[in-house]
Amino acid sequence: MLIYIDGKYIPAEDATISLFDGGYLYGDGLFETIRLYSGQPFDLDGHLKRLSTQLKTLEYSWQPAPGSIHKIITELTILNDLTDADSRCRITVSRGGSFDVLLPLQDLHEIKPTVSIFLIPIADTISQMQKTGIAVTAMKSGFARGNFPGLKTLNYLPTVVALRAARKANCQEALLIDIDNNILEAATSNVFIIKNSTLYTPPLELGLLSGRTRSIALTTASKIGLNCVEKSFDLNELLNADEVFLSGSVKEILPVIKVDGSVIGNGKPGEQTLKLAKKYRQGVLQSLGG
Repeated sequence: MLIYIDGKYIPAEDATISLFDGGYLYGDGLFETIRLYSGQPFDLDGHLKRLSTQLKTLEYSWQPAPGSIHKIITELTILNDLTDADSRCRITVSRGGSFDVLLPLQDLHEIKPTVSIFLIPIADTISQMQKTGIAVTAMKSGFARGNFPGLKTLNYLPTVVALRAARKANCQEALLIDIDNNILEAATSNVFIIKNSTLYTPPLELGLLSGRTRSIALTTASKIGLNCVEKSFDLNELLNADEVFLSGSVKEILPVIKVDGSVIGNGKPGEQTLKLAKKYRQGVLQSLGG
């Protein structure tokens, strides 16, 4: 597997970063995950716009140029024989740094960041889970991704801990819940419930990531006749919903059929969820010229 890092295409096993990189030392960095369909990145401009905004928030000097990033991704699909395959692209930007500046607190624009991009083929298990639905576990109240939930930072420990808990519970995802018992999001997804033909998803002001697929899902849901409301809900409301699903760039629309042993609806992917998933995929392919 060949990857891109700081202007070079090299074998993945040869990729290194400095011991003094702020991403390694402090989680000071950002990333985006983009899905490719038959080698074509979907919603690349949307992802890069979000990345650009967040880089400015953290005072990074580097900004992603859509044309250049698209060219790099295309080159990686060719080098790794993924031009006809579905894959996930990870773009990572970390602070950089040196022994002389172990804790970067000022003159941040003068520090050269580390920029890397790599591709991984999409696992067949995702399409299977889209058909059958998944089980999720609920974390304890007060378990959130971190102090900057609106940023896709490299400080991913809360997410990793939540996913470990999910695996131990034989589940595929974990629900994160704030101290007021509101559902926030899942470890790597946004959360939606459907009740009486109305779609609900937690509002961003609760402290969660504004997922790119979340935004597209809301627009798509309105097109299939669902009334969409951004409103907080707790675990009990989720358990009593007609349908539950997650959204994410790689997983698209993913039905949830069980939460810690409690069955959602009739225990099968909901009719509206499947309809939304189909409409979402149609929109993706149409935007890519398929």
